[in-house]
Amino acid sequence: MQELGDWPTGKVGYVAIVGRPNVGKSTFLNATLGYHLAAVSSCPQTTRRRWRGILSDDDSQIIFVDTPGVHEQNTRLGNFMLESVQRSLQDADVVLCVCDGRRAPGAEDEMVTERVAAAGQPVILVVNKTDVATAEQQAEIRQFYTDRIDGIFAQFAISALRGDKLDEVLALIREQMPTGPFFYPPDQVSDAFERDIGAEMIREAALQYLHQELPHALAVEIVEWQDTGKKLKIIANLYVERDSQKPMVVGKNGEMLNQIRADAVKLLRELSDMFVDLRIHVKVADKWRNKKRFLEDMGLMDG
Repeated sequence: MQELGDWPTGKVGYVAIVGRPNVGKSTFLNATLGYHLAAVSSCPQTTRRRWRGILSDDDSQIIFVDTPGVHEQNTRLGNFMLESVQRSLQDADVVLCVCDGRRAPGAEDEMVTERVAAAGQPVILVVNKTDVATAEQQAEIRQFYTDRIDGIFAQFAISALRGDKLDEVLALIREQMPTGPFFYPPDQVSDAFERDIGAEMIREAALQYLHQELPHALAVEIVEWQDTGKKLKIIANLYVERDSQKPMVVGKNGEMLNQIRADAVKLLRELSDMFVDLRIHVKVADKWRNKKRFLEDMGLMDG
């Protein structure tokens, strides 16, 4: 533990990563940190909570806040996710506004620009997915955002998946951070508990197979997390909202659940660097996305 007098100082601040669903915000965060913190899938609204990733070097500490995708909501969970985005915008020193270079502007992009413009914070516009987007597509979405957000002071075209231009984005972010003491120890990469990251990895594994059938009805609860130093024993509940959804998760003769478990174990081994004993139980929680108590118990309303 560092003595107070040795506590590092430098360029320190918060960066809110904001955008509509499925633009690559979590991919950007994971690539920047070099650490699998946030769940990533092709399913929109994969991110449900504000994940804070911490990037430190000798002279700076940037706290990235990966927010849920801005979208039309019709559930209590959806309402909370939008409130979470709003809080992140208000708290940020810089807003990293990420858009999808492949897609023509739509209603969700309009929602993003309205919220980002209203926050009044300095904004870096990032056009992502340049590895698959044409120059014309990138120009169209860039024009849409710059016409609506006065606070944009810099623009980048990147591929978060390939890591293109990330160093340039980070260099500019560091320049914009105020000077002060680090908020976290230099070796800390997140303020999340390891078991919460583990729960997201299990959900990510499930979404790889169920993103079309059950894109938003899945939730994961860690019932037991035992770390012996050599072995990680995990018991998790995988929730769906209706009885009819349970067979989709289990699959014929349990094949789907076994595949989800196998993929989750691979991710958890990377996280823990030890043998993983994972058991998953599939349970039904009727209309859980509209139940405040369930959302609180799952940690989805903690901010």
